[in-house]
Amino acid sequence: MSSLSGKIAVVTGASRGIGKGIALELGAAGATVYLTGRTVKEGTSPFPGTIGATAEEVTRLGGKGIAIQCDHGVDEEVIALFQRVREEQGRIDILVNNVFTSPEGRSLLEGGGFWEFPISVWDDVIHVGCRSHYVASHQAVPMMIEQKEGLIVNISSFAGAAYAFNLAYGVGKSALDRMSRDMAYELRDHNVTCVSFYPGWVKTEQLLQRVAEGKAPASVDKGESPRFSGRAVVAFAGDPKRFERSGQVLIVNELGREYGFTDVDGSQPGSLPEQMGLV
Repeated sequence: MSSLSGKIAVVTGASRGIGKGIALELGAAGATVYLTGRTVKEGTSPFPGTIGATAEEVTRLGGKGIAIQCDHGVDEEVIALFQRVREEQGRIDILVNNVFTSPEGRSLLEGGGFWEFPISVWDDVIHVGCRSHYVASHQAVPMMIEQKEGLIVNISSFAGAAYAFNLAYGVGKSALDRMSRDMAYELRDHNVTCVSFYPGWVKTEQLLQRVAEGKAPASVDKGESPRFSGRAVVAFAGDPKRFERSGQVLIVNELGREYGFTDVDGSQPGSLPEQMGLV
């Protein structure tokens, strides 16, 4: 895998799940990783994981993990995050927009019509799952333009291309893909790459718990670990021709085959239909 020694990265929503997996792999590649989240103490979330624990593991793996408590629904906290990065590092090489919030109560994974959920689900999903990526990019891009290079990876979903889970979720991911494309267009003269990544079924803490509760398909076991997406970010960040793909949607398992990396167990995850047991 690529060496990212000396590189400065920000990963949003890294207490657990895909964000944590990405932060760990960036750390293993030698990067300094600012990682954000709201969970600073175990037991305050229904799922395990804290930003402090992730930061410690990033450092153990060979990088430098810096945990920042940040609510990405509050612009002032996001602005303060990037001000700190500028003050402490003077640059940012990689921004991974991953943060997402699940509405309280009924899980989106359970499905159901949009009229069966409270109207607030739209605000929960769109505000943090889409708008906050715009805000973080808005703060990171000036530094990237100054240094004449940078990479923004927006963690999207196949729901951006086909129905999955919930109407608001799909709208948010479709908007995120359009955001990646249009950001790439506006950044085309500044050597800043912006792409969307589509992971497959990812065995996050939340998804595994839903499987145990019978609220998600058992075929999740055929999916990817959170660190597989991290290996995709590291490989793509190290590609000298990455700018040629700016604005594109990139599928994580296809990047694994292209760049030759595997999941943590040495496997090469199949396509999403294969992971879901549909083929």
